[in-house]
Amino acid sequence: MKDRIKIKFPIEEGSADFEVMYAMHSGDGFYVLDNSPFYTFGISYCDEFKAKSNDGELIFDSIVARSGHSTYRIKLPLNKEHDYFLEHWKLLADLGCSYEGSSVNMKRLYSIDMPPNVDVFQAYKIMEDLENKGVWEFEEGHYCRARS
Repeated sequence: MKDRIKIKFPIEEGSADFEVMYAMHSGDGFYVLDNSPFYTFGISYCDEFKAKSNDGELIFDSIVARSGHSTYRIKLPLNKEHDYFLEHWKLLADLGCSYEGSSVNMKRLYSIDMPPNVDVFQAYKIMEDLENKGVWEFEEGHYCRARS
């Protein structure tokens, strides 16, 4: 198994704030993302990208190939714990979604990975319905259009 490498991704274009994620080296200057982003927009799990070295650190440069995965993020209301998330998670899990969670901020945050076989429109409707009911807030990190 190849070693995972830490790579910095700008939170927004031109920003000094970065999200550090793991990737697998796939060739000369090319990498495949091995995380679901919590803060970075426009990239998803298993997307291939270029990175450049800057003062010994690898920094994201550009997308090379899309994997077909989409990324969404769910933020829980204040004082809601992981068990609360799990109470509402089953509908998305049944569609084939997976998640990574973080409790670094005041509100728990989940990065939702939707592989290419997931009906993104159905998953979006579930997240939107639960947002409208006050269960959570969600946002789109990256939507990968179906390949034709």
